[in-house]
Amino acid sequence: MIIFLIFLSFWLGLSIVKAYIALSIVAIVFLLFVYKRFSKKLSIVCFVSFLLGLSFSFINISYSKNTYQGLVYDTKENYFLFNSGGERLYVYSKNHDYEIGDILTIQGVKEDLSFDTLESAFDFKEYLNKKGVFHSFKLKRVTVNFHNFIRIRERREKFLSMFNEEERSIVGNILFSDGGDSELNSTFKDLHLTRFLGASGLFVSAFYFVLKFLFALFLKDKYAEITSIGLLSLYGIFTFPRFSVFKVLMLLLLKWINKYPLKEKFSYLTILGGFALFCLILNPFLAYQDAFILGFLIPIISYLTRYIGGKKKFKKSISRYLIIYLFFLPFEINYYNKIVVLSLPLQVISTPLFLVIGVVSLLCFFYVPIYSVDKFLVKGLSLYASIIKPLGIGPLFPSLNQGLLILYYTLYFFFLYYLSHGFKPFTKLFLFAEVSLLIFLALPIENQVSNEVNFIYVGQGDCTLIRNKNKVALIDTGGLTYKDVANSSLIPYLKKKKIYKIDTVFITHYDYDHYGAYNELIKTYKVSRFYDYDSIFPITMGDVTFQNYNKYGSNSQEENDKSLVIGFNLCQKDFLICGDAPSSIEKEIMKHEEAIACDILKVGHHGSNTSSSEEWIKYLNPKEAVVSCGKNNRFGHPNKEVINVLNKYHIKIKRTDLEGTIKYQSIFN
Repeated sequence: MIIFLIFLSFWLGLSIVKAYIALSIVAIVFLLFVYKRFSKKLSIVCFVSFLLGLSFSFINISYSKNTYQGLVYDTKENYFLFNSGGERLYVYSKNHDYEIGDILTIQGVKEDLSFDTLESAFDFKEYLNKKGVFHSFKLKRVTVNFHNFIRIRERREKFLSMFNEEERSIVGNILFSDGGDSELNSTFKDLHLTRFLGASGLFVSAFYFVLKFLFALFLKDKYAEITSIGLLSLYGIFTFPRFSVFKVLMLLLLKWINKYPLKEKFSYLTILGGFALFCLILNPFLAYQDAFILGFLIPIISYLTRYIGGKKKFKKSISRYLIIYLFFLPFEINYYNKIVVLSLPLQVISTPLFLVIGVVSLLCFFYVPIYSVDKFLVKGLSLYASIIKPLGIGPLFPSLNQGLLILYYTLYFFFLYYLSHGFKPFTKLFLFAEVSLLIFLALPIENQVSNEVNFIYVGQGDCTLIRNKNKVALIDTGGLTYKDVANSSLIPYLKKKKIYKIDTVFITHYDYDHYGAYNELIKTYKVSRFYDYDSIFPITMGDVTFQNYNKYGSNSQEENDKSLVIGFNLCQKDFLICGDAPSSIEKEIMKHEEAIACDILKVGHHGSNTSSSEEWIKYLNPKEAVVSCGKNNRFGHPNKEVINVLNKYHIKIKRTDLEGTIKYQSIFN
């Protein structure tokens, strides 16, 4: 077996150190399962040699600095993650057919990760960094050394093709955390009912108990349990590298080993802690991932609080659930910027429904022909979602920074410590402090005493937030044809700002990059007043008066000629928002307006040379100029001529593509 593995390792294109690992693993397995008794010294030597071999495997063995040999360990439709001797690379490859387990030699150029992240949108670079990926690789050539015969992605897609879009979104997200979006899935996200379930792997445990029950009908418990674990491991292959599933499967196996071969030698807490430590040794970057943190700390908290709540089973269950929910709250706040008031009872009610669908879906995945049952359950879930959808109300929160997280969890662990020791006065004190902190964070105090103007980074588009204390206006909403700007960026940003309604929306003109997100925005936010270039100005909101200086393009056939040019004063500064008004409109305004006060100019048409003529810039004489444009946009905005003119007049330039959202704020004025 050992000689076979040596040749197998070389045949797969692996280095000698990889073969060394294979030998170490075989040695450990051989000693553990062939010899029932072996010396402790020998076992320690084998274990150390294994760790040594593992450390050597993180040395990159490559032909040159632009050639890497390694393993595909995660795949999506348009990219895959690649491990070469421990170095992890992001490789963009559109519509590729590579699978987890494929061994490749790739040639190309390694670069630093660089992605365009809109305001409050999913930060893909941060996501990859948390997985230990810090470089991308621009492919030039790929050689397949080994083609994994288990086509994981292909099997997933074939299975999910049996369902329609709505069914696929639920089944795919439960089983593989990858089922696409649908209105049903969005409803459960809005109610905060899917993230906790996905992180905990509850349905995997539920399926294990179903299998165990069935196998126990004709097998002894010992064999029923290990058979169930073995069968579930086949499913685990198709979810790799989903950590929550891997964790549940490994813990089930370790508990079985501890229960039968080791005769309960170790406590559950020891097994849990030891496995967590082992995972961190293999992959320290797991410490940054929610699935790891929740997957281990929630069971530990549950174990430590197993005697809390008295003898009454219902009271005990509710008490423990509340304690776990308090631990989970900061994750919910940072992910949603909101706490759904009824989230806790909804989770209690909804979890069994998700578990049933998860178990039935897994049976279908194992070729049990009950797809009709699964589809029926999803329809029932859809009806249930329509009933509970209005219950997603709750306070908004800013994202918790590191300092607030430390403060919250310090209070939490003091609360937990005194609770476990029965010191009720201290328990109540720290619980009160913790709840008070959350209430303070939820109160929109800042919104009552401050004003702000924010040029929101929505990519190649325009969106400006104006807040006069608790009165809110938007000038344009942005809009991208390839991304839902409203739900991915604009709405999360407004929630972070603890904004519950929008008083006024101005649409400068009807180019998609200025108004495209509006229809999705109003599904979440109530808009009291709407204005465009057909509206009559001036318009007042709170202490702010908005004036439109473009009165000259209403009869034009060109949309840009009609664009609003809005001026207002806030934060002790005069702002001028030019939309996409061209130079011809600028000339008309200069003819008829003796002067326009302007400290901050939002440069017209994203910095295009069709706007912002030198005469216009000289006429306005702003202190700062803001350019709203997308990173590396195909239009070449901002134009060099415009930048040169601004520099010529010593005007400070700020750009959303370089700086992200640009903010101006004042307090009490």
